[in-house]
Amino acid sequence: MYFKRSAIVFYLFFYATCKAQDAALVKNGGIFVIRLQDQYLEIDPLNGGRITALNMGTKNFLTDSAVNAFNWGSTFWPSPQSDWNWPPPKEWDNQPYLAKAKNNELKMTGRRDPKTGLAVTKLFSANKLKNNYNLKYVISNQSDSVRKVAAWEVTRVHPGGFSFFPLGKGDKRGGLISSTMDRDGICWYTYNHDSIPSKGDTQLYTDGSEGWFAQVNGDIILVKSFPDVPPGASAPREGEVELYANKEIPGKSYVEIEHQGAYISIMPKHSSTWNMKWYLRKLPENIDPVPGNPELVEYVRNLLK
Repeated sequence: MYFKRSAIVFYLFFYATCKAQDAALVKNGGIFVIRLQDQYLEIDPLNGGRITALNMGTKNFLTDSAVNAFNWGSTFWPSPQSDWNWPPPKEWDNQPYLAKAKNNELKMTGRRDPKTGLAVTKLFSANKLKNNYNLKYVISNQSDSVRKVAAWEVTRVHPGGFSFFPLGKGDKRGGLISSTMDRDGICWYTYNHDSIPSKGDTQLYTDGSEGWFAQVNGDIILVKSFPDVPPGASAPREGEVELYANKEIPGKSYVEIEHQGAYISIMPKHSSTWNMKWYLRKLPENIDPVPGNPELVEYVRNLLK
């Protein structure tokens, strides 16, 4: 499949094509790539506008379909899940989006979900001055009734690293609590195959604060920045920050780092916009990439200033 070799082929091609620029949006076949210095974001409009790769060099920070044929890369869903159970609306998750590129921004327009009457537009670009990706999700209510919904970004990463984020108010819920560690207001989660419940809930739900969520794999860190959600404003039975750990055989496991916007009402023929930023960095050599290290927290906070 193309995504198995895309990490090398696309990077070499786009580096040669765009080496004179700090940021560029280019297309190869049906795939769009947003290049930013020594990294790139790969998007497939025909697969739900899914982010299929986030690379620094030739290493994909995200999982691909070789790990799981359905749950891979980064996607976007409506929340709460109780409104649709499983699977997620295919119009949001995996059906083709209409793609248009203009001024180094990729705009992708999805189809209307017939059950909820909601449609999604995704706008992705890069900020070469701050060296980050800008991700904008627009939820449009194309029904004749008021709809309540929260934005929900679901990003799948490899299980060998760890996650951390500032805790908000309220308790943690879910089967992954035993795998977390709270220290100085920061929640740390490390994937441990043996500690994942064999049955039932394998998630974590909680309120966050400061509006960021970080994932470390090796010496690379991904920081996702988003508007902080006030306590009590999340969708029913959901959380502002969520984690899911998949318990499969080695090589087939993954972790979902998830966050949600506020649960809001959208009037008919109106829309709501959710903005966020992604920062991909190689950690300085003097910062030890281990859970609980306060220097990691300081690094993220300085990055987002």
